[in-house]
Amino acid sequence: YGMFFPNGDTTKKPFVYFRHIDVEKNKYRFGNLVELGDDFLSPQKGAYYFDETATAETPLIPYGKISDNPLVYGFSSTEKFVEGRYYDDCFTMKEGNFFDVKAVPWQYTIYDHQSFYKNSSMILQPSTFIGAFDSKPVIGLGSYDRFCVKSHLDGFEDVPMEYIAFSGMGIQDNGRKELVCISVSLNEVGKTIVYYIKEGEMPIITDHVEIEADWYHLPYVNDGTCVFKEATFYFCGKEIHFEGKWGSKGFTHKPRIDKHGQSQVFGTWYEGKTPYHHRVYYTIAENMGAYDYKLKRLGFDIIDK
Repeated sequence: YGMFFPNGDTTKKPFVYFRHIDVEKNKYRFGNLVELGDDFLSPQKGAYYFDETATAETPLIPYGKISDNPLVYGFSSTEKFVEGRYYDDCFTMKEGNFFDVKAVPWQYTIYDHQSFYKNSSMILQPSTFIGAFDSKPVIGLGSYDRFCVKSHLDGFEDVPMEYIAFSGMGIQDNGRKELVCISVSLNEVGKTIVYYIKEGEMPIITDHVEIEADWYHLPYVNDGTCVFKEATFYFCGKEIHFEGKWGSKGFTHKPRIDKHGQSQVFGTWYEGKTPYHHRVYYTIAENMGAYDYKLKRLGFDIIDK
């Protein structure tokens, strides 16, 4: 997954790419190049090349070894073409003839064992993506992750997720990379965890974070689902500022209106008291189970325009 800027223009709205695969069931769960909403309260406007993009019904050539020299693992499909390849030093991803990118991994890898979710481990590999979309150059930031779910659960769909989460990556104008991952569980299957890494500094890992945010009801649902536009996260003497700009409800062609309590907001971010610019950036504020009554119980205010 990642946030992509056509022609590298970070002054324009990016699109978001997501491909999720269940390698135990040998099937795609979902994958789209999502056109985000026009503001933080809007759902996605659709997905590019939706009819040509592989779905859960597309036959998957399972993940496995492709070659020994060079050593390559991957997955693919011939119908509605997809190809993902893992090499020693990079990852490549293709969708049809319209999306072709290479992920160059950052020098940091996060391995999380039962913090985001008590019943799973996660390996996160932040990366810079370069390539082409619709025959135009794109650059983006994102990650390729592995979820390892406990064997007694019947796949990823059975992980009961409720949380406030924020993930940000950025390359500053001076070239320094930085990333942050924050997850605050709203149910009993996870806990609070924060990872913050800036090039040239010692990493920070903590299970204490304070969130300052005003929440708004999503205007197109009536189930109490809320999102925040701006938020500040405080931990270990650091403060992360997020400004939401574009919304989504799921990573599908049409908004997941049936997915109660869930939403995503994308935007810009910086660390510290003084705003600064990222050459390229990635952010997502994702909420699961974020209902007004739960948020009020936690001390947040709900603001409606």
